[in-house]
Amino acid sequence: MLSIAFITTLLAWLACHFVGDFAFQSSWMSIEKGKSWEVNFYHCATYTAVFVLFVHPSLTAIAILLGTHFVIDALKARYKVIGPIWVDQLLHILTILLILLLRF
Repeated sequence: MLSIAFITTLLAWLACHFVGDFAFQSSWMSIEKGKSWEVNFYHCATYTAVFVLFVHPSLTAIAILLGTHFVIDALKARYKVIGPIWVDQLLHILTILLILLLRF
């Protein structure tokens, strides 16, 4: 059974995810990240910064968040391997769950 502390932590991390992936992603980033590795990195760095500021993850968790977000977004925006946005979001949320469950 999941503890209240785990659920609270998960909700904080999910809030960081949605703020970082939607609120802090500019139109420019959204349009250009599929064309430019640099812009994709800017988006991923901005996304990860939200976690650093609000939930203080470990260096390992930061690296996992940044790296997986970079790859998942490239697969969606650049290579079109991932189609629907729900698949993209599911992969990001699964990453967060794994980080928390494995206690990185």
